[in-house]
Amino acid sequence: MSNSNTFPKTITVQYFAALQEQAGITTENLTLELTSYRELYRYLAEKYQFHLLEHQIKVAVNDEFADLDSVIQDQDRVVFIPPVAGG
Repeated sequence: MSNSNTFPKTITVQYFAALQEQAGITTENLTLELTSYRELYRYLAEKYQFHLLEHQIKVAVNDEFADLDSVIQDQDRVVFIPPVAGG
């Protein structure tokens, strides 16, 4: 029996700041069989060679902060937010 959370889901990912520079794009639509936003970040970090580690970023899903271990839902809008420099 397969895990119901691993069926293909289509999501929109937006990139800002350092992540946008490293990915070379601002937005992309992906269809993936991943369970959590942590898995998604690991996938994207490998794909785009992101320099930021998981503990350095936050994730927002459908305009609300979420936990990296939350379950990805079909049609989610995901933004990984890098640290903001301050003075």
